[in-house]
This record gives sequence, C-alpha cells and structure tokens, in this order.
Amino acid sequence: MTTATHDSSPAAPHPGRTTLARARKELRLEPVEGLPRLVGRTLHRLLFRTISMIEQPIETFGEPVTPTRGWFRRDRHRHPRIDPTDYRLRIEGVAAPRSFTLDELRALPATTRVTVMECAGNGNHWMGSCGLVAQGVFRGPSLATLLDACGGPGAATHFAFHGLDPMRPLRPGYHYGLSLDELTRAGAIVALEMNGTPLPRARGYPARLLVPGIYSMSHVKWLGRIEGLTRPHRGFWNRHVFVNKRRRAGRWQKEEARWIGLKSALTRCLAHGDGWMLHGFAWGGGAPVDRVDVTFDGGETWHAAEVLGPTTYLDDPPADPEALRYAWWMFRIPFHPPAPGRYRLGSRAVAADGRVQPLEPDPDVRGHFDVVHVKWRDVTVPPT
Repeated sequence: MTTATHDSSPAAPHPGRTTLARARKELRLEPVEGLPRLVGRTLHRLLFRTISMIEQPIETFGEPVTPTRGWFRRDRHRHPRIDPTDYRLRIEGVAAPRSFTLDELRALPATTRVTVMECAGNGNHWMGSCGLVAQGVFRGPSLATLLDACGGPGAATHFAFHGLDPMRPLRPGYHYGLSLDELTRAGAIVALEMNGTPLPRARGYPARLLVPGIYSMSHVKWLGRIEGLTRPHRGFWNRHVFVNKRRRAGRWQKEEARWIGLKSALTRCLAHGDGWMLHGFAWGGGAPVDRVDVTFDGGETWHAAEVLGPTTYLDDPPADPEALRYAWWMFRIPFHPPAPGRYRLGSRAVAADGRVQPLEPDPDVRGHFDVVHVKWRDVTVPPT
C-alpha cells in the first residue's frame, strides 16, 4: 500500500435527516464480495429473507438514529405474542430470587443507552453487504439495578438470558450467556423502550436485554428469565454457533464472538453540488473515533473525512457520557471523480486509543463473526 495522503478541506455541516431520506439523486455502492456480487441485489435479499435476515433499507442508512421502521431483522424463532398483564421476568440464582411484573420494571430507575446494535455476522464474506446494523435510543432499568433489587448477584459470576420465543417441541426459546464482568463493562440494561416508545413486538416487546458494545446475538428479545450461574453458560448458541477459530501457538481454537471491533462503512453516495457526497458510520471498540480516512482509488491514496461524534449529531444527547460510549460516529466526505467510470471506495477508522481498522482479514482468525476489515465498495459514476 502506498503512503496515505490526506485532504483536510472543510466540508459543509452534516445534512439533516430529511436531506438523506429524500435524496433526488444517488449512486449505488456495490459490495465487491459475497452473495450480492454473485447473485445480484434482489435475489440476495430474497435468499436472506427466507432465513429471517432483513437488512436496513438504504433510505434510512444515514440517519443518526435509525427509525424503527428501518431496523434490521435477524430472528431465530417466531415472534411470540405476550400479554403485558401476564408478563413476568424471573431472576434466579442470585441472592434473593424474585419475579418482576412489567409495571414493577417500569417503576425502577431507568437508564438510557444510545448504542449500535449489530449482528455478529454483519458484512462477512457471505453477506458482502453491511446492513445488519442500526443505532437506537434504548431505555429501561440497568441490570445492576435489577440485581440490587434481588439483594445482589450472590455467588453468580455468569448469567444466562432466556427468551419467550419457543418452537416447542423442537427446541426451547433462544438463550445466551455472558459473564457478570462483561455485562458490567457494557453497562447492560433491560430495555423497555426504543426510540421513545415501547419496544415493538418484532424488537422484543415487552422487554429485551441490551448489551452495548457486544454483538446483538446477546441482546435477547422477549426476555423471560435471567439465570445466575457460577460458571460460563454452555448453551448451544454460545458453544456451537457464534464462534470463530483463532490460531494460537500453531493450533486453531474456538473463540466466542463478543465485543464489536473497530470498523467503518460507507453507506450512501448522494448528489451534492457539482459532485457527490459520501456518507458513512464508524463504530466499535468503545473508544472515541479520532479519524476516518476514505479512498476513491482502491487504497492508493486516502483522504480525511469530516467526523461527527454523538454529542454533535444528536439533537438532545444524554448528559451521561456512559450512555454514548458505544454510539457510532458519522462521517462524510466530498467525492469529485475526474471522469465517468467505475471507482473502488473504502473507509478506514482510527480510534483515539491508537487502534486502526485493518485493511485485510486477520490470517489468524477463521469464521463468520466480528468482521472488521475495510469494506470495499464499487461505484459507477455516469456521464454528466
């Protein structure tokens, strides 16, 4: 790779939601790998829909907070219908086990989290595209508050979270386990609201786990039971599904997917003046994004984009910085191609702690999850 060059030309203020949603002219950013490249965008969507994998639509893929209607979908079981008057959240394996009604959960002190939610396999070599990600404003009691109401975790060092979405008699509802340390570091909450309204049924009504910074396979929807454990949860999804293999000392060993790594993605290319404006997001890693560089020539040269943090792009950001720690950062950069034709684009994030998004996959990791390397996109610029 050649030495990066940086264009620090100032850009206009970031356009608002309406500008992005109602763009008059837009160029399509095409993945360079995966099913979209092999079978086409339409068939790709249909194939993914058969396994309940629906990506965020392009119309909302530029909003600071993803509208509920634009949320991606990745389900394992059917959506249950839950009567809120009968709902109970049971907490077991703690100092003083108990159940909470929905009204009791609502009466507890609430915590807000503005956070990215992302499928662990988003943007992998099968998907190619990168639409299984969104950002929302979630609110509900923290897990710490719930445990305090149960007299503390007791001897529990790990927790398993069980959903109310069974497919009996074939298998029980979805379940996933995390350590108390991971949950504490993430600032986990039991979300009752999403974007200012009660959770929709498809998003886990009446309550779901929210674990900022960790992939969404852990954000158990339709949460019905929290089980305290003294050892890691060894359920099917933890052990056999959401795992990669990492090479250590010459041997390949299983490794569960967990924390979202530092990454970025170009999402839209909109008409702007006599050229174009590229928009995207950078997220993951739990540290502020210091810089995002964008290439228009497949990595030969790189140019610094304008980057906006959540305290800038949100209309009314929470005062607590912990609420924003796992929010994404928006970026944009003018694109003035010298001539019509096909261009290869990519973005690369740099975090304030010095981490840099890798250009290529890690040769010591095999698997479908936590894909963080640069997502290359091709764009065809028509004659003016």
